[in-house]
Amino acid sequence: MQPPPVMNVSGLSVSYRQGNGWRRVVDDVSFSVRRGEVLGLVGESGCGKSTLARMLLGLLPPSSGDILISGQAITGLDRRATARRIQPIFQDPYSSLNPRKTIGDIIQLPLKVHRVGAPADWPAKVREMMDMVGLPHRYAGNYPSQLSGGQRQRVAIARALVMRPELVICDEPTSALDVSVQAQILNLLLDLQRELGL
Repeated sequence: MQPPPVMNVSGLSVSYRQGNGWRRVVDDVSFSVRRGEVLGLVGESGCGKSTLARMLLGLLPPSSGDILISGQAITGLDRRATARRIQPIFQDPYSSLNPRKTIGDIIQLPLKVHRVGAPADWPAKVREMMDMVGLPHRYAGNYPSQLSGGQRQRVAIARALVMRPELVICDEPTSALDVSVQAQILNLLLDLQRELGL
């Protein structure tokens, strides 16, 4: 018997006001994702992939349709509860990382914001995540500008996974990286997906 879906989406649509009328950006999307599965959305630029991702993260309310996380409506969850269960990895690792924060602080921030565990345990969790994504501990005191694009994306992945979410939504996580680094990041994501059951 298959496990229930971690996310179930049915009839999801969103429209924006444009001039005197409305423009439908996402139209009647339905799918489900079970633990350990990967679902890829493919489409041309501007077709609504990022808009759909924002709805799945609870950042944009749909015009119609339902999003269930482990059977619970996302509309019934507050933003923090949604963020504990679903985390994003964005396209450009540099613009998604605070340039004034150290790598250790960036990875630790979700634990701090959501008060996950005891503060005394946070540095160990940061080191564990750095190990998991292949970043040497000595980078914890560095700033994003001191890392390569691939290393910055590893930081973004560590930050997304430090709270052990049920689901990770990646919005073109390799498109801003050099071709030589893209395969490394995709292989890392697949390894983590298998290891953590994401």
